[in-house]
Amino acid sequence: MKAIVFDFDGTLTKSRKGSNCWYEVWKYMDDLDYDNFLYDKYKRKEFDDKKWFELIIERYKQIDVRREYLHEISKSIALLPGTYETLEQLYKFDIKIFILSGGIRQIIEDTLKREKVDKFITSIETYDLIFDENGKLLGLKRPNLHNPENKNEYIDLIKKEYNLNSDEILFVGNGANDEKVYLSGVNTLCINPDDADIKNTKVWHNGIENCENLTQILKFCGITKEPSLSNTKN
Repeated sequence: MKAIVFDFDGTLTKSRKGSNCWYEVWKYMDDLDYDNFLYDKYKRKEFDDKKWFELIIERYKQIDVRREYLHEISKSIALLPGTYETLEQLYKFDIKIFILSGGIRQIIEDTLKREKVDKFITSIETYDLIFDENGKLLGLKRPNLHNPENKNEYIDLIKKEYNLNSDEILFVGNGANDEKVYLSGVNTLCINPDDADIKNTKVWHNGIENCENLTQILKFCGITKEPSLSNTKN
């Protein structure tokens, strides 16, 4: 294995069914009813994902979501036990570590920095909320993936940029919006499924129904022992 791609919400974080970065912002702002209102319209296909995010940002501006609020929200997000040890091991074995998420960059990065695991990450692909110098929300920068459910497109970009074959990459996720990744031909691992169908072996090649410690995934990366000194980074 040369690279591993993680989803964030519910995969690297302690399982909170139905929760994600966006939900945590709505909850912090006490505006969950409007979140449900928009989501229901999106699921009924009244508008596409681009319009959905436009409406979310419009509402966030109305209720004055600020940069400092995202930092506060990140403090309530706990990583899965064993995350530091797992990412450290992957890093020592020269396995590149990516995060591919439909979440919010500021919340993800603040969480990773607090837990001191940001140093192990090769790159993060997710949504950016754009703020001015005073922390006021200006807009949204979308990630390279055109739709949060088309994560296979980003996996294909990783393969091209880093000259990797499909069998050299493992994707780890937990949601239905992760399931298209199998189309890229990479190895897939479902842990702590939220709305993912872990029994669908066409989509998920392996699964851990109850992953209490992230070190449980190491065997799927071919790691069964400590790295040699020649592989260890300073």
